Amino acid sequence: MFYCPKCGKKYKAFRYKCDCGSILLADFENKQWNPNGSGVWRYQSMIPVHESISLSEGQTPLLKRRDTSDEVYLKLEGSNPTGSFKDRGSTVVISNAFNRRFDEVTVASTGNMGASVAAYAAYANLKAHIYLPEEVTEEKISQIIAYGAELHKVKGSFLDAIKETEKLIEQRRVYWAASGYNPYFLEGLKTIGFELYEELKVPDKIIVPVGSGGILTAIYKAFKELKQLKVINKLPEMIGVQARACAPIADAWKTGDEIKPVTKANTIASAIMVKAPMNGETAIASVNESKGEFVKVDDLEMIKAIKELGKEGVFAEPAAAAPLAALKKISYEKDDKVALIITGNGLKDTEAIIKK
Repeated sequence: MFYCPKCGKKYKAFRYKCDCGSILLADFENKQWNPNGSGVWRYQSMIPVHESISLSEGQTPLLKRRDTSDEVYLKLEGSNPTGSFKDRGSTVVISNAFNRRFDEVTVASTGNMGASVAAYAAYANLKAHIYLPEEVTEEKISQIIAYGAELHKVKGSFLDAIKETEKLIEQRRVYWAASGYNPYFLEGLKTIGFELYEELKVPDKIIVPVGSGGILTAIYKAFKELKQLKVINKLPEMIGVQARACAPIADAWKTGDEIKPVTKANTIASAIMVKAPMNGETAIASVNESKGEFVKVDDLEMIKAIKELGKEGVFAEPAAAAPLAALKKISYEKDDKVALIITGNGLKDTEAIIKK
């Protein structure tokens, strides 16, 4: 079953969007907490798609920060096959495309999603059409090309790239692997939450970089499902981090107004430079329900965080370092368990650290 978090309408059959235009979320009615195996598909009993295409994603390292008595942990999502957390969602959506006998898939991306879908589509022998806006690093473009995907560069923003993928799926039978408009994508991302539970039980706070808002929504969804199944009896406080130069979700949360797309933005954190976030409303709802908050960080703060993580043997791209920058701006108790989601490998954007 699929439901709209905006208008509440429910659908039995899979679809990309609600009639009202909103994203949809999946509600797997037969889910059971029965972990078995490893990686993302250890949680098959909680995922409404049958595993078909996997590159052994998930089961990423969890490191306790060194030289501190605080209970602060780093979840290293850059250790996934293509170097980012997106692989967790891609294994699920590309499995669904494969199971439904699609020959082609498409996605709009600021880089990491395009690389991930391209890799999984290549492994599934599916043709991938990747649409990119102008602000994408050369490292990510090279990665997409290496996987053999058909690359389409779009003049304009990420939103313009999304519109091009919509045109394509209307023209012929192409599967939309969109991280925002495919409800199965978040079903893969929520496995970060399941791993955190098995590693830390319920963290007091989880700090997440926010672009579209999908990863924060998915992690909170994971803990809500565990609570519904009576595996846990409390929920973590969710903290979202946005780049100060592109913070439509954080700004809307603070003012209580509707999310307004950003027209111009310039930040080194290209992975979270999403001017029109599709999962913004669900991210705000997750933060509010968990009594969390949104934090904004600037480029210099992220660069400092990259260097600080580097001293602990972790190389993070700018967006992935944002949670550590945000940690310095929030209050927490000495014995609180705090998990920072380090979403992408620093090799995704080497110029950011070299130039600074």
